[in-house]
Amino acid sequence: METLIQLFLPVSIWFQNSPAWLAALFKAITFLGNTEFYLIIMPALFWCIDATLGIRTGIMLLVSGGLNNVLKFVFQWPRPFWVSSRVSNLAEGTGFGFPSGHAQNAASIWGLLGSSSKKIWFRWSIVLIIFLIGLSRIVMGVHFTHDVLAGWLTGLVLLGLFLKLEKGVGAWFRKSSLLYQILALLLATSLFIIPALLIVPPFDPPALPQAWIEGAGEVIEPYHYENILTTAGSFLGLGLGVILLNQSGGFSARGSIWQRVLRYLAGLLGVLALYLGLGSIFPDDIDLLSYSLRFLRYFLIGFWIAYGAPKLFGWLKLTENAQP
Repeated sequence: METLIQLFLPVSIWFQNSPAWLAALFKAITFLGNTEFYLIIMPALFWCIDATLGIRTGIMLLVSGGLNNVLKFVFQWPRPFWVSSRVSNLAEGTGFGFPSGHAQNAASIWGLLGSSSKKIWFRWSIVLIIFLIGLSRIVMGVHFTHDVLAGWLTGLVLLGLFLKLEKGVGAWFRKSSLLYQILALLLATSLFIIPALLIVPPFDPPALPQAWIEGAGEVIEPYHYENILTTAGSFLGLGLGVILLNQSGGFSARGSIWQRVLRYLAGLLGVLALYLGLGSIFPDDIDLLSYSLRFLRYFLIGFWIAYGAPKLFGWLKLTENAQP
């Protein structure tokens, strides 16, 4: 770790001299990898463009996020501004830095979108987006170069495994009974949480180096389970929603422009109500109640996206008949 920090710290320091306009541009680019962006954009794929692609990207987002959470707990490496006063963060960075979640998610999620199209210009555009999102994390001062490189590599490996295994896993899943589908979903969800529990005690985490705390200049809680419970809850809700939706006939994203626009607005209203509404009343402490409520909040968001909203669209006559 120390060798890599000393090797790439000068790169982070060099980017600190970026002009204000360039830093502002990369701050906008880094938003393309934020949870809030995916929460707004990914449902649009499912509800309004291509239901299958929407589910695939949703699963990839959550699997990639879950893996990244565990890897951060495994390595427990710092961010640049924690270890050097010559680096200032222009974005939030309260968790561990290695590997970069933005870079990993960009490679896996945007890579999946790119692999779904045969248009060369679109694929090269995706490559550019992946590169810029990763670079933005260095410019923002929240990741070392090795964080980003490892994130890209992990995301690409995950993408390759996803493309290789999804057909067989999907076929097995569709042939299985409802009970086995739900049991498989519960088992998969546990894999988001159990490895982290084995690495870091949730309510009695180890102490951080004092130098990191002082260097950050802000409250950092890298052992917080919020990201782990966010991805686990969302995965369980999304998965259960997909299972129940398929049992009831599925969902088609086809329809007129006005149907698609109204679907998106109605569905997004539900997402925001759960995300902002419950987020404003649920506590955010490090205790069992807070962690349970966070899991519930994101379970409801995932379930709403995959099942609640499509059912609402049907009641409002905003859908065409789904193919069985």
